[in-house]
Amino acid sequence: MKAKRTSCLRWLLPVAVFLFMPVPAISQDHGSGGGGGGGCGDVFGDLIHILRDDLSGQPILAQRWVELPADAKGYGWGYCPIAVYTDESGDQQEIPFLPYSCDYDLLVNIDNREILFAVEEVNYFGRLNGGRTKERNNRMHLDEVISNIKAADVVTQDVVGRLKFGFDCQDKNECLEWATVDSPQESLALYLRVMKYGHLAIDPYEVDTWAHGDPKLGTQFHPALTWEDMEKFDSKTIQNLMPDLDYLGKQDFEDCWDYDYQPQEFLMADDTDGDGSWTPAEPFYDMDENGVQNGKEPFTDLDLDGEWDPAEFFEDYNENGVADEFRFLCAEREPIARKDFLSASVYLAAAASKTGKVTRDLAQYVNRFLRITKTTDITEATLDTLPAQYRDCWSGLDDPFVEGQEEPLDPNVDVEYDDICVVLDADINADCELGTPNHCLFADLQERFMDFSALYRYKRKGGNLDKKVKVIQLTSTDDGYSVDKVELLDDFVEQVNGADYAKDDIDGFVASTNDILRAIEFIHNYEIPADLFDKYAIPYTNPEDNL
Repeated sequence: MKAKRTSCLRWLLPVAVFLFMPVPAISQDHGSGGGGGGGCGDVFGDLIHILRDDLSGQPILAQRWVELPADAKGYGWGYCPIAVYTDESGDQQEIPFLPYSCDYDLLVNIDNREILFAVEEVNYFGRLNGGRTKERNNRMHLDEVISNIKAADVVTQDVVGRLKFGFDCQDKNECLEWATVDSPQESLALYLRVMKYGHLAIDPYEVDTWAHGDPKLGTQFHPALTWEDMEKFDSKTIQNLMPDLDYLGKQDFEDCWDYDYQPQEFLMADDTDGDGSWTPAEPFYDMDENGVQNGKEPFTDLDLDGEWDPAEFFEDYNENGVADEFRFLCAEREPIARKDFLSASVYLAAAASKTGKVTRDLAQYVNRFLRITKTTDITEATLDTLPAQYRDCWSGLDDPFVEGQEEPLDPNVDVEYDDICVVLDADINADCELGTPNHCLFADLQERFMDFSALYRYKRKGGNLDKKVKVIQLTSTDDGYSVDKVELLDDFVEQVNGADYAKDDIDGFVASTNDILRAIEFIHNYEIPADLFDKYAIPYTNPEDNL
């Protein structure tokens, strides 16, 4: 007799009736992983709290003897996310499974008492749900930030670490206008880029594959920073947003421009790559399709300033209008360093709801939405990844079923697992018969996760938040108001988030992001703009001028 799969109503209805709260639908076939099993849909299948490694936040899946997906048939080892909840004493507890399944047993009988469990939802994403948008939308917002950097005179950061641009500046401290990146989508785009690449350098010849408009405009490129743009970076704390020349093996930024690169197609006179159309390797507009550039076909002006600069420069020894020798070498990925993680935590906080919170679950789920650990059509996966983990509680040399047995003798009595378990990294092999058993059948086991170990430890003191801000406060004497400078940490962040601020690895990233969240909330509510009174001051008028 085949094990009968528990229906959705078996566990959804009791929770709805007794707890008056929705339980997320969980799909065993959920391709993105991380939710659980149940076959009741996958719309919210990944939005629950699950057991995770204390340092990395990787999910620790349960290796269980389960009924395999329909296309595999039969029973075998499967890998199930372990739903957890917080009990009344604040301790984390696990929700049990139904026999031979990844489904959760939410209503169990223990010592003749019915115990009702509730799956805890990660329903506090708020504005971070914007990370579920199409890749081209995220890139559009990154392009906007890069364009603003190019237009600015000074690039620095505000009191909590968000990027801040100065325009019409006399020097790096005196600018007529300042603008801070506080757009959630632009902040999320910065988070994505830093977590994948470790910097903001972009190949200036990277084609904007989503560009639309007049075909006569020729090939469109994503905006890219030149060395002159990067020299605008004022604060040492954001120098990490530039490429790490030591890692790249470069002495100077000029070494990023390789003018001795001679691929065969660059030696051709007309259509250099032979595909019948113009590409970034052919940086001029050939409107009349005669293979040469003329006065009516201006060269590509990447930053739209009407002039050539290093980001638009190429060698043309034979004067045929084609880049003979050119390659940009500094847009590659680099390992994510501690300062990169701290910058990324600022951008994630700036993208989140101001009154929200960040947890291990939310951080790893957001990384999944943004495909941080995956190579996409236009981006590469971060270098800092870890495999999934699973908990093995079976020490027997043989599989649970005896030879010749295809189904459980009693579908209501589960396999008797060991009390002592070991946690292992998934051994993924291209051959599904090798490595961790049945890994090709379970997407959860194939997923990779961000390695937060480079952050190591987050400490508040001496960081971005160890500063004062000018606010308006109610006085205690005459019920009036006064303008004072207060400490972000001592007067607000520590009161809300507590004084225990030294955290390691993913908990350090979570703590940093939550601190920045509270600081941004404080600044939005209370900080007085530095130019408020100057900007709105009424100019003096001599009464005699009206006579």
